[in-house]
Amino acid sequence: MFNNLIFFLPPFDVLTVGKNGNYTNHGISPILYKWLTDKLNFSISYYYIPNEYTNAKYGAISDAAVILNLFADKEIDGSTMGLIATPERKKMIDLAYFMWTEPFTMIVPKPGEEPRLFAFIKPFQSWVWLLIFITMLAVVLFMSLFSKLHLQFYSNGSSHNSPELSQEMTTIYGRISVYSMYIVNTMTNQGNSVPGARFFSSQMLIAMWLLIATVLVNSYSGTIISYLTVPRMKPPINTFEDLAASKDVNLVLLADNVIGQQILDAKTGVLKVLSGHVQNNRGQVLRNIQKISEILETGNYAFPFLKTFCLNFIASHFKKEGKCRFQATDPLPFQSGFWSMPLPKNSRYTPMFHYALMELWETGLPPYWVKNGLPRASKCFAKMKFQQNSARQVPIQLNDLMGAFLILGIGIGLATVYSIERSFNVSVKDLINELLGLELQKPINRETS
Repeated sequence: MFNNLIFFLPPFDVLTVGKNGNYTNHGISPILYKWLTDKLNFSISYYYIPNEYTNAKYGAISDAAVILNLFADKEIDGSTMGLIATPERKKMIDLAYFMWTEPFTMIVPKPGEEPRLFAFIKPFQSWVWLLIFITMLAVVLFMSLFSKLHLQFYSNGSSHNSPELSQEMTTIYGRISVYSMYIVNTMTNQGNSVPGARFFSSQMLIAMWLLIATVLVNSYSGTIISYLTVPRMKPPINTFEDLAASKDVNLVLLADNVIGQQILDAKTGVLKVLSGHVQNNRGQVLRNIQKISEILETGNYAFPFLKTFCLNFIASHFKKEGKCRFQATDPLPFQSGFWSMPLPKNSRYTPMFHYALMELWETGLPPYWVKNGLPRASKCFAKMKFQQNSARQVPIQLNDLMGAFLILGIGIGLATVYSIERSFNVSVKDLINELLGLELQKPINRETS
């Protein structure tokens, strides 16, 4: 009797526990071993060793380390989970012909849609908004300065009786308030008249500002429609460079795995950056596939592993949840992995399984079994086709206008503060102090100021 160890590794080994507490294994490995038993005319007994047993005996080690220890203790004859050959493993165990081979890829969360709350700032980059704010501030200051010069040099010292300017324009605070409102009205296409624009210096400044505002307003209004009607997706992750640049997705690795060890040992490039992130948080190196699967479900991690496992994980979650939450990247820049059948050192079964597996691969059956063993989820694996000349109009929904309502709320708040200030004849600073429960140090009467 050949005692074979089973580990949870879908779609090769999928373990389910029955009502009687016994485990049932279904997947690709039972099909492969059925072919081997028929070919070699022998029987196999399967064992699933709980984590509690291995933890008590060997400590919290990886599945690969558990296999090596169980071989050393002569408790098993083989394992359904293959191992990639390394010089260290060859010294400890025999490795027959490979059971499976394919390139590595990476499971990543599917990029979601960017929040619409601040969509109104998207048409311009941050530094453009900064320059616009600086320009608006400069125009207000220069217009206020020109008004002050007009009052001082052209009103014969009678600033309060100036026919061109209202009483509000006789104070610096009043001038800044009026001109700020004019600038805002211009930027929002509301239109407004501006006091004190009879003189050439003010007219030139206003003319330059109107030219600038025309370009900015029309550019903004023409672009904001696309940001409201066309969903803006977060940048997808397809390479290690994309993963290193992501602020929302972290890398998780399988302990004692060849590809994970290559990343941890990297000394240069983006792999060194990812290695530093993982080493700073050892909780991102997990010891078995079951724990990897659990943490991947949170949608905050990416995991590099064999392509079949990644595709099975994506399709299984689509079947369970009805939506594609994950996607697979293009093949990673690593050499394809060859998972060989592990056997005890100098096992009498090694030559027998080696030639049998070689013959099995010549039949081409393993790729066929794997292809038919994967769940179907064509929606998740279909490539997106973009047609440049077939744009589809999407009605604007309420959540698309969240940014507009945010601006409306800010405007109502500022208008309320301004109205209270005008009604009670107090400054904004005094109003804030009053709201905070502080006493007004000095009442202000604008008519006598």
